[in-house]
Amino acid sequence: MTHCSRARLTVAALLLAACSTAPTYPDATLEALFDAERAFARDSTERGIRAAFLEHFATDGIDFRPGPGAMRERMLARPAPTDPLTLLLDWSPQAGAVARSGDLGFTTGPYSLRNQRDPSAPARYGYFLSVWKRENGRWRVALDGGVSTPAAPQPDAPAVAGGETRGASTAARSARSLAHGKDALVALEREAWSLDPDPAGAPSYFELLGNSVRLLREGSYALIGADAVRKALAATDRRVVWTPAGAGTSASDDMGFTYGRYARFVGSVEESTGYYIHVWQRDDAGSWRIAAEVQLPPG
Repeated sequence: MTHCSRARLTVAALLLAACSTAPTYPDATLEALFDAERAFARDSTERGIRAAFLEHFATDGIDFRPGPGAMRERMLARPAPTDPLTLLLDWSPQAGAVARSGDLGFTTGPYSLRNQRDPSAPARYGYFLSVWKRENGRWRVALDGGVSTPAAPQPDAPAVAGGETRGASTAARSARSLAHGKDALVALEREAWSLDPDPAGAPSYFELLGNSVRLLREGSYALIGADAVRKALAATDRRVVWTPAGAGTSASDDMGFTYGRYARFVGSVEESTGYYIHVWQRDDAGSWRIAAEVQLPPG
């Protein structure tokens, strides 16, 4: 979770609802990841944002300010605050998943930001999405982004995300969707994906979505489920183009993440642009599905 993504509210959160199948990783592994997230949040409230982020991020961990970059370099380039507890940043994990290999996972939930020294300052709210990896045997944040919401989001019941159960479509059965490794995810994203409700044979973005996908956008509440995302984004002659900047996958190759820039077009006209984060999981047919997506503003 990044300081700027929550503290400045320029960039999350996508949650995964529980699937109908049982998780394929031990409950204790997911609980350990939740414990790592809770320890991160506790350090933030007790020691301050800067100390917590430096302690819990991976050596090469990425945040968004608003574009992706090395969190540690950015944090250390700024002077330490005189009063590290002026801003109270608090959050808690409500949903997440862990790869079968236990080396990659993600967590998500609501956050709040308050100025403890100025009670008149309004509180700010949003969601976070953190991708975690094992570093020297310990869970550390590999990638983090967040979006703000108009008011405090209604908390979802705690949920555990298992593998996606949706059947593979024509697009999802392609060799690219079944391929292995992070390069396969990058190659999958380099196509122009149609947002048209009737794409006439073009590869459809909606066929990439897992049943329980959640989409986060700045200033909005989460869109929950593939049907809700389709209703919000589908438009005639609309398409999205991703330019991936980085990716990673678990050793078991059932979970991965990508991030970079996106541009959305209606015809030849650019409708919107910004940064994105994707969390990917394999479905029951072995195809990659987007389990979570964060759309971040361009600046």
